[in-house]
Order: sequence, then structure tokens, then C-alpha cells
Amino acid sequence: MRNLKLLKSLRSCELQCLGSPQCFSVRGDTGSLLLASQYSITEYDPRTGQVVSEASLTADSFLPEDGSGVVVGLQDLAEVESACLATAGGDVILFNLNTCQLECVGSVDSGLTSMSWSPDEELVILTTGQETVIMMTKDFEPITEMGIHQDDFGEGKFITVGWGKKETQFHGSEGKQAAQRKEVQPAAVWDDRRPRVTWRGDGQLFAVSAVCPQTGARKVRVWNREGVLQATSEPINGLEQALCWKPSGSLIASTQRHPNKHSVVFMEKNGLLHGDFTLPFSKDQVKVKKLLWNSDSSVLAVWLQDMTAGEDGNVSSYIQLWTVGNYHWYLKQSLDFGRDPQKAPACVCWDPERPLQLHVVTCDWTTIAYDWGWTTERSPGLDATDNANVAVIDGDKILVTTFRQCVVPPPMCSFELQLKSPVNQVTFLCQPQRTNQLAAFTADGLISIFSQVRARSLCLLFRCEVEVAGEVISMVHCTQTGTLASNISSFSVCNDFLVITTHSHTCMFWASLQIMSMLVQFSLASDGGQNDETLRRVERGSRIVTVVPQDTRVILQMPRGNLETVHHRALVLAQLRRWLDSLKFRESFECMRKLRINLNLIYDHSPKVFLENIETFITQLDSINHINLFLTELKEEDTTSTMYPRPENSPVRPQTASGKKKVDVVCDALKSTMESMDPNKFCLSILTAHVKKTVPELEIKSYLLFLVNVNDLYEHSLGTYDFDLVLMVAEKSQKDPKEYLPFLNMLKSLEPNYQRFTIDKHLKRYRKALFHLSKCGQEHFPEALQLVKQQKLYNEALRLFTADSAQYKALSCAYAEHLVEQQQAEQAGLLLWRCGEITSALQAFATSNSWRNAICVAQQIPLPPDQLALLARDLAGNQKLTEQRRYSEAALLLDQYAKDCEEAILALITGAVWEEALRLIYMHNRQDITETNLKPALLEGNNCSALYVQLLVTAFFSELTYYIHFGYEDGPDCADAELYSEASSVMTGSKYSHSNSRISSRSSKNRRKAERKKLSLKEGSPLEDKALMYALGEIITTEVHSLLKTLVLFQFDKHAEKLQQAYDEALHKMEAAIPEVWPDGLQNNQAPVNKYSHFNPCLKLNKTKQSKIR
Repeated sequence: MRNLKLLKSLRSCELQCLGSPQCFSVRGDTGSLLLASQYSITEYDPRTGQVVSEASLTADSFLPEDGSGVVVGLQDLAEVESACLATAGGDVILFNLNTCQLECVGSVDSGLTSMSWSPDEELVILTTGQETVIMMTKDFEPITEMGIHQDDFGEGKFITVGWGKKETQFHGSEGKQAAQRKEVQPAAVWDDRRPRVTWRGDGQLFAVSAVCPQTGARKVRVWNREGVLQATSEPINGLEQALCWKPSGSLIASTQRHPNKHSVVFMEKNGLLHGDFTLPFSKDQVKVKKLLWNSDSSVLAVWLQDMTAGEDGNVSSYIQLWTVGNYHWYLKQSLDFGRDPQKAPACVCWDPERPLQLHVVTCDWTTIAYDWGWTTERSPGLDATDNANVAVIDGDKILVTTFRQCVVPPPMCSFELQLKSPVNQVTFLCQPQRTNQLAAFTADGLISIFSQVRARSLCLLFRCEVEVAGEVISMVHCTQTGTLASNISSFSVCNDFLVITTHSHTCMFWASLQIMSMLVQFSLASDGGQNDETLRRVERGSRIVTVVPQDTRVILQMPRGNLETVHHRALVLAQLRRWLDSLKFRESFECMRKLRINLNLIYDHSPKVFLENIETFITQLDSINHINLFLTELKEEDTTSTMYPRPENSPVRPQTASGKKKVDVVCDALKSTMESMDPNKFCLSILTAHVKKTVPELEIKSYLLFLVNVNDLYEHSLGTYDFDLVLMVAEKSQKDPKEYLPFLNMLKSLEPNYQRFTIDKHLKRYRKALFHLSKCGQEHFPEALQLVKQQKLYNEALRLFTADSAQYKALSCAYAEHLVEQQQAEQAGLLLWRCGEITSALQAFATSNSWRNAICVAQQIPLPPDQLALLARDLAGNQKLTEQRRYSEAALLLDQYAKDCEEAILALITGAVWEEALRLIYMHNRQDITETNLKPALLEGNNCSALYVQLLVTAFFSELTYYIHFGYEDGPDCADAELYSEASSVMTGSKYSHSNSRISSRSSKNRRKAERKKLSLKEGSPLEDKALMYALGEIITTEVHSLLKTLVLFQFDKHAEKLQQAYDEALHKMEAAIPEVWPDGLQNNQAPVNKYSHFNPCLKLNKTKQSKIR
């Protein structure tokens, strides 16, 4: 939420040269300017107004004397103290800055169109009149030459993964029209057709924008440092000549003209577009002459010029500075150079050493250096009337956020102020009670003032406008100035505090501006003590946006743009001290509860003032719970000496003169005041005051015994482990001392942890008992293990011991035994495997048919090959996997681990897994099994399937006849239907429910199984209609797809044809019977068709049809 503020502007008009500026460069070491025209090259120092060195370019015929020559590139070479320039005629010239001598180091016959040096000044790129790219070393040794226009995409060519053509893809907001290939429009008429070259900040890649000879449109290509083409941009309609690679290396900036807007677009190094923002001009109003990133990639300068001349025949020129935050582009500065052609910029560039310094050379040789700085424009109020406003410039709008009322992340805001032209500066008034007023200076030379409508209004209204003559350098209203130390990333002054964030990622508060200068350097180098309230760690790169006056909130902005609100301890304590001094106990209490400040500070801050105003304290809190909370947190510690030390030079607070303890003094004062105010209302708080005293008063114990059962109170007091309290309760009760004294004496003789274990076990608080017993040492572990087994506290026990301890292993084994007893052998195996009991884990996995885990454990042991094979056979056979009809898994075990391919093939044949059986037959070259086992099994399967189909048809029509009779004669419309509550709930569409909570907690699979068990085809049963529907659906779910394919493979065509024909006839008969089962009237009125769609034969038929071979 920062703005660019113009700090100073240096204008120099002393330079007078022939011609007009054509190229421009800044010397980083001296700060002087290198300027080249069609006649000469000049080094000029704008600070002194002196020409340092100069040489004529026409004397040695480098440029023609008639002034028609053109300089296409100029670069300062600091290492050799020279300047390199290139001419359109093809010469590359070195200008020695010490001797002012010119030397031609090379020439290109076809001429040059541009020159660009790499950021490390090791390579130079020249583009020629023949549309080629020449790469040379810094010593002007040629490395390679390649054509600008190449048909190949480059090494980064995209890989097609089979998603179809681009025309068939989803095009988002562009709609279906984007699916049609469009012709790319040629470059704009005003485009000079010259190539543009730009380097990435690390010098590893460079991009060239050139006009394609085939389409006439610009295309961007990216090469690496070795001159190898990397990527070519996609065809971009309306792409213009401006090109600049972001120094940080992420994006290439260019401009694009759309049918309805003008945009700055960004490309990745692969040539694909990646984001854009729209320039605030109408269509065909301006042209972009150049884009320039500053050295730290934080600001993008856009140099524009009007396309339509005014009445005087001249055009206006502009320079705009754009920044980005939270993926939103802000126009921060807009420089309007007017219509005077002599005042128009001729060359623009950023300073290489100062990221926010921009150099401009106008056509009349005037040099201007603009120095900007980052600033956060916040309202400077110190009282609660200030809304903690922060103003953000965004073109011709000011985005104002009132942080006192809400925290709105940018680019959103509380409200916007719309102006007529772009805003360059904004500031708030520094007069008390009027700090919400705002003034804005716009690019057209006007100052607009906005004021608040009423005291608590969140918006500002336009009040007046003032025209300013001349150039405004800065607009501020400041009452104090000073010098800060280094290592500071942001700062703000609020009330008596100086708030700073440092580059070491801390936020610091200083309460006295007078001693700040002496201590700030020391504080920035130290980390602060444990209770140092002035120091707080913050996220890396955090900056202060504002501090809400008379509040505890500090608004920080993170590097990615989002906002965070923190309550700095120094600011919180300062605000609490002010509230307590003003006797605002309720505000203090609420703030301390919210921010977890110890409530003892209410008394410790000023004990005498608190005791004198204790009735005010009770009245303001007006809550029994709040008073009780304050009483329960009381302790003898003075928090102003330990937790929250008083600031230096703060006044000494008077202390109480009595020798009583602090807790007793506060409890007595509160108790007596509440008793005098309303003893009935504050009854619970009065009791709490009695109990909280350092020596609890006996009369309150008698009162508690009167209110609650003595045995319950005895048990609760015993649970506090306070034997004095237990004795007091027991003495006030009717208990016989012979009942409790021996027990209490025995407890006192025990070690503290074992003592608490015994108490918790006596009170049946087994989890707490286990916790205390675990601290009693190794000798008590058997007792702990016995307790775990008795109370089944396995999970709690495992958390109390480290995973590498012997106790943990013993507990794991005991837990595993318990899981095996609960029929959870697989979980037991995992537990045993984890704790290293591999042999027992193998047995558990084998018992639970978890064959994959069993094989893993067996290979970890490791088992010899013969035992591993025996284990695999045991897991696959012996009524385990085969009994569960998991033939494929059994075959995998037999083949891969038992190394018995024949048994594996026979298991697959038994399970009718024909295709997998064939794969193993040919993999192991056992074609003999085809004749001996596979083909006979196929024929047997064919006969069984044919017989099964006949039985299905007979059963289907038998059930169909009975269902029609049941559905129409004894259906839901009969007089006795309401006797069956479950059936009626089904017919009305409500979900069938059962009162048994155990059933309702089952998984969905088990729940469906349980519901099917309730289905009975017995005539007259409550769910007979539902049972019939389920039976009809189950009849037609047979699967013959795989069998038919295998029969055809082995030329059993007649068998396959006969089976398919029988299956097809059965399907047709069942389809024809559907209207009889569900007539049109019943389809719309009866819920089973919709509610129990998985019983609907229509769905089954559709699925079965897909399994047939056509």
C-alpha cells in the first residue's frame, strides 16, 4: 500500500549540442550522462552543468556531415572506460572516455538496426540490415550469426500429449469464436519495423522482437547465451514494438493493441502470454514508444505519445510509472510533457545504480533526473477521531482504507475518490481533529482537497480545487523531522511511539523520541530480553502500513501484498496503562481477556487507585463470571516487575501500606464491597473470594458442605491432591476419622507421582492414574501394564512412552494380543511390525489373509526360498484366498512366490479368469494345459451358463407373476397398508430408519447387507414388495462377456452362438415384461422406482446389454 513520492528533481539546461539526442546512457560509476546525436558523442555531468568529454562523429566520416546519420545504440563500458556506439551505416565505434579518441572496431556492410549488450558486458548482440543476429564477445570476436526469422520453434518446443488440436480446446472468456483460426493483423502503420533486443537480468537469455516477413506482424523469439533458439512466441494479434525483459527474469513486457483497449502484456520465456494490464487511454489514442523496467524490477516505466496531433500540429508525450501488488497494477506517477516538441522526451532510461532514479533527455538537450521514494500516505492523527486512513494512488483514483473500522486487503478499499486526471501525490492534514482531510495533486497541475462530512463518516467529499503554476516537486505537511538508523525497512510515528520494522524481521516500539537517537543503534543490534515488550518477530519482508491511534492494532503488509493485523505487546500495554489511569476497567478487562494479558496487571498497575475505586471496577464489569475470572487469576507475583516491566522514567505508583498478602487484600476488598452492594447477586463471587484467599476460610467450607453432598465434596477435594483441604472437608463432615486418617497417612508416605496414581485409581480416574504411574520409573511398569490391560488404555499408554523404549514394545505386544482377540489381526500385525516383532507380525498377517503385508514381512526376515514358497501356498490355498473366490490374487502368489505356474493357471481356470489364465499359459510356455484343462473348463462353463440362463428365465417369470399379484391386490393402497410402518415409509418416499443405534452406525456396505437380510419372499411379510423387486433385479445380473470371447478364440463358435442367442432371448423377454412390473401409473406414484433405483431391472438390463458381443 505504498506510493511513489517525488523526492527531488534535477533539471539542467546548460548543454547545447548540434542535432538532436538519439541515444542515451548513464555511467554507473560517475553518474554522468553519455549522449549521442547525428553529429557527436558527449559526456555531460548534469550536477555541475559541465561537458566532461566530447568527440565528433562526422570528422572521421563515421556519420555524414549533412546530419542524416543515425546512432542505433550506445553503451557505457565501465571496465575499459569507454563507450560503445553503433551506427545505422554499420560501424561499431569505441569512444575512449579518457583520451576522447574514436576507434572503429568493426563494420557490417548491410548496416545495423540495433545494438544490445548483456548485463555483465561480456556479450554484445547486433541486428543487421539483412535481418540477422550477430553475437560477439566484449573484444568483438564473432561467436555466431543466425537469421532472425526461423521456422523452427526452438529447443523449448511444446510436447503434444494427445489432447487434440488447439481449435477443440476450452478457450475461456474468448468463447467459441476463439476455436476458429484467425489471420494475424500486420504491425501498426507507425511501427518503425526495427528489431528490438532485450536481455534477461542474469544474461543467460535474450529476446528479439521483429516483424515477420510472411504475416507482417511482430513475433518474439528467445535465444540463449550460446545463440541457440529456445522458443518462439505464439501469434499475437496487435503486438507492438516495445520490448523489455524484467531484470528479475520472470516476464517479458510488451504492448498489444486490442479492438477495444490498449494493453501492456507479459510473456514467459516460452513465448506464452502471462497476464496484462490496460492503459488508461481510449482506442488509437496513444502509441507506446518504449517500456523500461528499473533495476530492482519494482517499477515499469511506459513512454507514450499521442497519435493524433492537436490544433497546433503537435502531439503530447507522457511517461507513466506502474507498480504491481496483489496481482493488481497501479498507476503511481504520470508525467505530462505537453505539446511543445522541444520539451518532448528524446531519450529515457533508469539509473543503473539507483533503482528509483529516472533520467530524461528532451529534444532541446535539457536533462532531468527524477528521484522517487517509497512512502505510505497515512493520516497522522493521535486521537480516536482519526480513522487511521491510508491512501493508495491508482491512476485517477485514490483508494482510501479506514483501518479503524475495517481491514480491507488491497487492491480493495473502504472507498474510492475519483479525480479528473491521474494523481501524482496525496497527503493528509496534520491539524488535530482534522487529520481525516486529504489533499491530492494531479498531473494537470491541480490540488484537490477532500474533507470528512461528519465526525464518524467513512467517506470524504470534494471540498475545493486549487491550480498550481510551475512544477510541484513535493507536497507534504510535516511538523517533525529527524534521522533514523540503518537496517530499517519501514517506520511510523504514533502517539508517543516510534514504530519500526527492521531487515532482521523484527517490529520494535520506542516510547520516547528524545532518547531514541541514543538507543536505536544499540537496539537494532540486539535481540531483546525474554520479557522485552518493545520487540516482536514478524514475517520476512513485513512493512508497516499504519498504527491505529488510541488502539492496540498495527497493520503490516507482507511482501506478497496481503495485510496482517498484530497487537504489539508494547502498544497493548501502553493502551492498558492509559485505560487503567482513566479508570476504564471494562475496556481494560476485555482487552486483556482477548489478548491474553495477565489480569493481575489491573491491580499491580496502581494498587492504591484500584482499592480506592473497587466499586467502580465491580460496576463496570457487571458480570459474575468476569469477577470470578479475575479472582481465580490472582497470584502473589507483581506482574509490573516480572512479566510487564514498567517503562523507563514512568512515575512510581503508590503501594499499599498494610503487611497483608496481595491476594488476601484484593479478596477482602472485593468481598466486603460486594456484600455491601448486593450479596444475593454476587453470592458466587463472594464464595470465590473466600476460597481464593491464601488460607481458605473455614466458614465457607461449612457453607459448601451445606450446598453439596459431603462425599462428593470429599472426593473432589481429594482429587486436588491437597491434603490440608481434604482434612478440612473431612473434619466438617460426619465422617469417622478411623475411616479416612489411615488412608490419608498412607498416601502421604508415598512418592508424589505414585501418590497421585493411587488417588486417581481410587477415584477411578484411570487415564490420569496411568499418566502419573508412567512417571514412577521402570519398577512400576508391570503395574502400569496390568492397568492398561484391565482398563484397555492402550492408545493412551503408547503416547506416554518413546517409540524406542522397551516399555513401548511391551505395550505394543499387549495391544496386539488384544486386537487379535477382537478379530482385528491385520491391525495387530501392523503394530507388531512397527515395534520390531516381525515373526509375530507374520503370523498375524497370515491369520487375517493380509497376504501382501505377510509377503513383505517374510522378505524382511528374510525367509528361505522354500519357506517363502510354502507360505505363499498356504496363503493362496488351504481354504483362504480360494475360499473367498479371490482366484486372481491366489494365482499371483502361486506364480510369483511359490514358483508354481501350473497351480496358478489352474486357480485362474477354476475362478473363470480366462484371459489371465491364457496370459500365464503363454508366458510359461504351458500350451499343454490348454488342451488338458482350459478347453474342458470352457465347455463346462458354457453348459452351466446355458442351464443358468434357462433357470433365470423360469425364475423371473415365476417371481413376476407373484409380484403382479402382490403389487395390485395387496399393494400400498389396500386397507391394511398402514399397519406396516416400514412399508408405508417406503411408499411415501421417506428413508427407512431403525431405532437401533448400533445398526445405524454401521458402514454403508454392512448396512445394505443388513437390509437385504430383512427382505423375505414369504407371502404376507411387511417388506414382501421390496423383496420381490430385489429378486427381479438379481435374476438378470449374470455376466458372460469373458466366457464368450474365450469360446470364440478357441473356435467354439456354435457353443458361443447358442449361448449368446439364449442370453439375448432372455433379455428381450425380460425387457418386454418391464411395463407389467412398473406400469406408467406406478412409475410416477410409487417411491420404490426412485428410492430403490438399484433394484430397478431397467438399470440392470442397460448394464448387461453392454456385456454382450455384437
